[in-house]
Amino acid sequence: MHEREQWAASEIVERAVSAAALLNEDAVLPAFVAGLGSAPRGRQTVISYGWARFLSTAPREEDGVPDCGLKPVSEVDVIKVLLRLVLGWAWNEMPERYLPDLEAAAAEGLPRPEEDDRERLRALLGLIRSAPAGMRPSELEKEVARAKIVPGTDKYQRYGILIGLAEIGVLPSPALPPMWDRFITTAERHTASRRLRGAPRSDITVPLAGWRGGVDEQRVSWLLDT
Repeated sequence: MHEREQWAASEIVERAVSAAALLNEDAVLPAFVAGLGSAPRGRQTVISYGWARFLSTAPREEDGVPDCGLKPVSEVDVIKVLLRLVLGWAWNEMPERYLPDLEAAAAEGLPRPEEDDRERLRALLGLIRSAPAGMRPSELEKEVARAKIVPGTDKYQRYGILIGLAEIGVLPSPALPPMWDRFITTAERHTASRRLRGAPRSDITVPLAGWRGGVDEQRVSWLLDT
């Protein structure tokens, strides 16, 4: 703990592309479902993998790195990142932290869901379907907390789960496409965030910040079938 590794952006991209090549939807999506209960570690990888899966073909900037949110040089406490994964933390910011997740998943494999995890997913999706049109993500998080669908989570862990659903397109957002579908530049992400009306909370990121109710039923079926 507290020993930081220093990585150049180009190294992070190269290693992330290599790790992502060893993963696929058949491993990453079931891990997210397992992350709802039996294996919290599975929550983050849908976000990390979504970010990395298009890096190899993404347009390069003058520095040779895609516009993917990386600083020229990043310092990462790898042990701390891995510990946070085990505790179920997930978020779609600070992509330098995606690399330990991807490399661990590629090296060690990802969890598979139990039936209780699938039941939690169905309950969560049912709650989201019943949400009134116009509901904001902050209100949805409170409903998820009240329903006690995902035990042992705090507010930000629940946001992490909802961010994962938004980044695979289960929670549709007119503000920004999910990064599961294509490469999303950092400039595009920032523009989408600025365009959102109603002064969105700074601790809720796009695309989730743009969700206003409903689910994409085609993607729901796709996730339930994993």
